[in-house]
Amino acid sequence: MKYSPFWWEIEQGLAQAAGEVNLPLEADYVIVGAGYTGLSAALTISRQGHSVLVLDSGVPGFAASTRNGGICSGQIRLSHSALSAKCGIDYADAVYAEGIEARLDLAKFCAEEQIECDLQMTGRFTGAMSPKDYETQCREADRLNTIDGHKAFMVPKSDQQSEIKTNLFFGGMVREEIGGFHPGKFFAGLLKTAQAAGAVIHAQTCVEEIIGTSTSKKTVVTNRGSVLAGKVIIATNAYTGTKYQFGKFLRRRLVPAQSCIIVTEALGTETVKDLMPKLRMYGNTAKLYSYFRPTPARDRILLGSRSFDRHRPSARSVAYLHQKLAQIFPELSGCSIAYCWLGNVGFTRAQIPTLFENDGIFYAAGYAGSGTVWARWLGKKIAETAMGTGNQPSAFWGPPPPRIPFYDGNPWFLPAVHRYFGFKDWIKRR
Repeated sequence: MKYSPFWWEIEQGLAQAAGEVNLPLEADYVIVGAGYTGLSAALTISRQGHSVLVLDSGVPGFAASTRNGGICSGQIRLSHSALSAKCGIDYADAVYAEGIEARLDLAKFCAEEQIECDLQMTGRFTGAMSPKDYETQCREADRLNTIDGHKAFMVPKSDQQSEIKTNLFFGGMVREEIGGFHPGKFFAGLLKTAQAAGAVIHAQTCVEEIIGTSTSKKTVVTNRGSVLAGKVIIATNAYTGTKYQFGKFLRRRLVPAQSCIIVTEALGTETVKDLMPKLRMYGNTAKLYSYFRPTPARDRILLGSRSFDRHRPSARSVAYLHQKLAQIFPELSGCSIAYCWLGNVGFTRAQIPTLFENDGIFYAAGYAGSGTVWARWLGKKIAETAMGTGNQPSAFWGPPPPRIPFYDGNPWFLPAVHRYFGFKDWIKRR
């Protein structure tokens, strides 16, 4: 078994083209983080004729951008009804409508930039873990279908085998507007496009501190020297870390939860098609959420859920995910696992993506596990906001999210949260 992402094994290189060795002394915009968000922001700004420097503490794209499951949902953790109760129906409608716009824009972007990333808009089936969950999904589908672009319908348990060959669920919801892609291929295409537009990208460059007033230019201090920036965008999300001063404001407001993903051995296209007749993306309504899908070649199955580890997958995490897979498809209880890896997922307290400005620095973060759509879209939106060129603000733009009490970036409370969610799921199954 390989302890590295399945998405890294592609023909085109994930690494950037050779660039400048030395940091420039000054740039119109400095972006911290070279994932989907940072590169999308860099591309947007570069095409307006500004100089853009992107700094990454590691290798660009080797964090969440190529460690995700590749499901392009633009999902919001809170249901439309829950978000309506919390923030009002108008806000919920705007958020869910922006999800449609972001998904359509992703497909348009791939087509216009000729990024071949196996984008397949197959729809997603979310299995109900209890009859009560199914009833809740019915009401949610009715709400979603009042918003242009949403195409949700229910599949009762009696018809479930047409969607997925399992007896685990009590029916479920299909959303036809959702799909998936190959994260490695998408990142490689985005990286190439951003560099071609003029963005300068430096790897292995740790930003230590950002100095300057809210109305002045910023001095970005790194381990390789300092850069004077007209404006700064922070695009580090769940990989902000706890070491350096520059990330202090964000990390106190964002929880990096870890997800673990497995990919099976090659099962063959016939086996995968038999288990997943519609070859959709999939999920469930459990508190400890699991997501799964066929790989783009449709000869393996990928499944992701919680992780027990911080740095490297353990046998416990592999066994836990394999058990999840076998609960859905008992036929796969004896299959081999070929890949396993970890990735961070960023959550605000509200579990909603956020765009904001603080002390003259712009931030985009908190995609809550749906960054394949939101990270690129909100990278573009935060760039437009920083430049003052956006003709339509994002629904997620607003004040900074509230600080999490007694917290400075180390999610010490997550094991207790996971145990609580596991107990809730156990009660539901009973």
